[in-house]
Amino acid sequence: MNDTLKDAVQDAVTDEKMLLQRAQALDNAALGEIHDRYYPEIYRYAYNRVGEQASAEDIASEVFLRLLNALHSQHAPQTTLRGWLFGVAAHLVVDLFRRRKTVALDESVPDGKAARLAEDALHQSDLRAALHGLTGEQKEVLALRFGEGFSIEETADLMKRSVTAVKALQFRAVESLRRELVKDEENG
Repeated sequence: MNDTLKDAVQDAVTDEKMLLQRAQALDNAALGEIHDRYYPEIYRYAYNRVGEQASAEDIASEVFLRLLNALHSQHAPQTTLRGWLFGVAAHLVVDLFRRRKTVALDESVPDGKAARLAEDALHQSDLRAALHGLTGEQKEVLALRFGEGFSIEETADLMKRSVTAVKALQFRAVESLRRELVKDEENG
């Protein structure tokens, strides 16, 4: 890593720590800045995991409610704000999938779009079925790497795993998806 990049990373870490300290003091401007800075990323992560706008919005909102509760109860994150927020989001996604039993079909779709939406749904269904066969960690690494665009190092930090472990998880997940999708294509 060159010196300019190291300095930029260090500045970002310092900025996040200062923002976290202000939030721990319940500074309203800091709380607003945290929401503005991290809500889009948390929403995108949740949306990429659950595939529904309303559920993703609920999860993202709940993450920030939990942050406020943690700040008020003196149980706020101590080192990495971003990692804490994504950790909470990951737990909420898992909780949502545990609670879900069935998915209701939306019957309010106009007829002109029905065929295209049905075809898209089949492709998404194949992908979701293939994703279902992955482990929780494999799903998480794919969501962070490809859904959120995090680097291997950032993903490793968020998942509290080594860079090598994240690379292996990502490789196994992608390979498993490829096998499942090829098998589905050959069978269907």
